[in-house]
Parts: sequence; structure tokens; C-alpha cells
Amino acid sequence: MKLTQLFKIYWPDNGGGIATVIQQIADGFRDWKQEIIVCRDKRGKATEDDEYDGIPVHRCRQLFDFASTPFSVRFLRDVKKRTEDADIVLYHFPYPMIDLAVLFRLYSGKLVVWWHCDYEQYKKLVPLYRPFVRHTLKKAERILVSADGNIDASPDLRRFRDKCTVIPFCVNDRYLREGGEYLAQEPEKKDRVRILFVGRMVWYKGCDVLLRAFAQMKNKDCELVLVGGGPMEQEWRALAEKMNLTQVRFTGMVSEDEKIEQIKACDFLVLPSTSKAEAFALVQIEAMAFGKPVINTALPSGVPDVSIDGETGITVEPENESALAAAMDRLAEDEALRQQYGQNARKRVEQEYTKDQMIGRCRKVFGELGKNESAI
Repeated sequence: MKLTQLFKIYWPDNGGGIATVIQQIADGFRDWKQEIIVCRDKRGKATEDDEYDGIPVHRCRQLFDFASTPFSVRFLRDVKKRTEDADIVLYHFPYPMIDLAVLFRLYSGKLVVWWHCDYEQYKKLVPLYRPFVRHTLKKAERILVSADGNIDASPDLRRFRDKCTVIPFCVNDRYLREGGEYLAQEPEKKDRVRILFVGRMVWYKGCDVLLRAFAQMKNKDCELVLVGGGPMEQEWRALAEKMNLTQVRFTGMVSEDEKIEQIKACDFLVLPSTSKAEAFALVQIEAMAFGKPVINTALPSGVPDVSIDGETGITVEPENESALAAAMDRLAEDEALRQQYGQNARKRVEQEYTKDQMIGRCRKVFGELGKNESAI
């Protein structure tokens, strides 16, 4: 059996949650023949074949980038050529170049679409793009989503609900292992409560809301650490400086080792996202693996299905600064509640979000669609 995964950009050129899922799937299917086909992250870089973590990656030259989309004629040509022997073609949505490949039937094998997030950022382009999306979903043999909430929130997915299969994302084995080791140790005593944000600093992450909410907290003996980089980083740094938030620290991009250390050092994670473009947020289960409560937002997506309000953390309305400040104050002032939510969070990860569970669910779907079901 051959599995070919398609997306726009991949490690190490660019990462994020989708790239992490691609890597997890690739690692879980090492007994299959595989290839990942993506574009180069910048114009002018030549097409090349290489490997990442032992999996072949074909990177196509791009002509230009528009609306976060690398355009590449070479990508279309190579998808047609390089999927000729594929049994499963896994499209990590959204990437319009792949929708074009589907429209012109430039692929072979069974098409599976993994719907990672909605495409509402460029509102003026949505009416133009939607027909292509619905054509792709119509052609797909199966549509994978990370949570039921993503189906309910999307008019596109609701039309094809009978094709949808829910496969939650998973936490890396490292987080599960090191989280267990961390929780077995005596907790360190701290001088102040540390609040953590981890993520790409892009429009829908809501860090401006987080900064204003932090300024409104009654408990002034807290610090806020924001981990990650992206196009909004400088704007949000300037906002923190303008508001004279001296107990706020931006780390910029960090290594995986440093991210884990930041999770260990925090008392709880805050995910203040403002749009259903945030469909799941892997960082939630990464923090939960270390027994950290999560404050998230009640988005019409899978986000509030991951960390449960009143069980593993607190859920507030998006863009509600006062509600977010109150939630942070509540966790900051109640250590026993943090411990209770944290214990529940770890249990939830063990029950729902392990790699074995995710890969097993994928194998079941791919096996049902593949030519040889005995390959499961």
C-alpha cells in the first residue's frame, strides 16, 4: 500500500499543527510506501527531493504566493505523475492548488480529505473558493475531521456529513511520556502564577484579547508568557509595551525542548482564539498531557470539545476580555481547582488523544478504502 500526503508547506520550511499531523501519520505508517508532496516556502527555490524524519518529501518550486497560498504549476504536474501508484491520497485541507488537482483529476488513488480548518480569513475570496471546495468534498471517498464540532460549524461539511469520520488529533508520545514523568515528581513552589500561551501569532489567535484581559486581572501577582512567532508578533509586542505590561514576556519561536520546558513551568494554558479557523489546537492536548488546565474559547469548532469546561479547564466566549480575565483570576487564585482540572486533563489525553488511537483509526479508514484490507 502507498500513502501520499498533500499539503502546501512542510517541515522544516514551515510547521504548525497541520505539519505535525502529517508527520505523525507518516511515522505511524512506516510499514507502507509513502511520499509527502508540498511546495517550497519561498519563490525561487528549486524543486527537490529530500527526506524528513526518514519519509520522502517532494518539494515543488512555487511561482508566487497569494493569500497564504503558494501557487505552483509544477505542483499540479508532479501530483499527477507521482500519485500514479498511490492507493490513498490524503489531502490536508485547505490548499487551493490541491482543489485544482482534484477538479482536473490530476491524481490517482482513493482521495481522503482531512479537514483541518475553515477558510474564512479571506472573506472576499470565499464565494470564489467555495465551489471548488464542495467539488473536492463531493469527489472525496472519505472526509476526516478532528471533532464533531467542526462538522456542525461548517455548511460545507454538513452537506457531506455521511462521508465524515471523526479522528481526533493526538499528542506526541514524547509529551505523554515526559508528562507522566513530570507529574510523578513533587511540584515546585513558585513565587507567582505563570500563565502560558503557545502558538503561531496570527490573526485568529486572539493574543490582543489576552493582553487586555491580563491587564484587567484582579490578581496582580501573575506573569504571562507568550511563546511563538508570526506576522502579528511585533504588533502584539507593541501593544504590551503600550499598556505597560511589565509582567508579560514574549519568547519568540522556540525549540520543541524549550516549548516543553515552558509547559512544565506554567500553571495553566490560555487559548484565546477568536475564529473557527482554530479547529482543534494541538497545544491544548500537549499542555493537558502535563496535567495543565486549559482556558479556551467557545468557538463553533472542535476547540471546546478538546478541553471541557468545568472538567479540564474553563471555556469563555471569544473576544470577551472580562470573562477571560475572570477565568484567569479563578484559576490563579485556586490551586486545588488547578490540580483537579489538571488531573482530569491528563486522564482525558490518555483516554482520547494517544498516537496509537489516532493511527489505529486512520488504518481502519484507509484499510476500508484500500485495495488490500489485510494491510491494516
